[in-house]
Amino acid sequence: MQLRLISTPKAQSQLLILNFLKLESWTNDKNLCELLEINTKQLKIILNPLIEEKLVKRVLQEIMGGKTQLYGITHSGCKRFDQLRLSTLHSNDVIANKMQSTPSLLTERISPTFVPHRLDIQMLRIKAERAGWTDWVSADLGRSVCVRERNPLKLGGSLAERAFRPDAWCTDPQKQRVCVECERTMKSKIRYSQILCDYLLALKRGEFERVIWVCPDQKIRQSLQNTIMSITHVQIGSLMVVVPRGRFDQLSFMTFDEWAN
Repeated sequence: MQLRLISTPKAQSQLLILNFLKLESWTNDKNLCELLEINTKQLKIILNPLIEEKLVKRVLQEIMGGKTQLYGITHSGCKRFDQLRLSTLHSNDVIANKMQSTPSLLTERISPTFVPHRLDIQMLRIKAERAGWTDWVSADLGRSVCVRERNPLKLGGSLAERAFRPDAWCTDPQKQRVCVECERTMKSKIRYSQILCDYLLALKRGEFERVIWVCPDQKIRQSLQNTIMSITHVQIGSLMVVVPRGRFDQLSFMTFDEWAN
């Protein structure tokens, strides 16, 4: 079955799938259903022709605790998407104007611990962009933000210079620049002190306006919030510096259900 260059609901849905996979490289059926706001039965009708034409491939991927079916774009899928996108430049500006990346194609050699986290970030992206968030960048795709002190100061013999990589960053509907951390499990308080230090320096320099930690459930969200809010000092160079309590106003904690609602 050939994809036709006509604006039917099915063709538009197939174009959205190819667009998302070209941006994200691969995903699962749950996220594709969320993307199109349809059920799994409807998804099969839309997705199967793409698989039959070898525009999309599927791989049964090992993950912690089991397996999951992933769907990834192929080289032929990338080429077909570019052809379809050109045909819709005037009729579908939302798709046409999305910045395209060169995806790393789906293989059978993805880390089992990496997949669930990546799928969660994709879900956050889908919900955020539907709610009007823009300029989404996922660090998992190999792009990182390197934020450094523009005018380094000598603090205890070392430069007050830090670099970090959030899970994602984007612009919210209020045009604020936001860093997003998807937290599936808790880290140590020492590690959170390091992460908090990086963010506090970036916020002070005006690199971003907000930092949001998003968690699967209320238990993890509350534990994470309690841990981070209890940090009173962070280490910069060889000095322990008091955390200005007002900076916590720029930090938010929420669950997946609360995200982008």
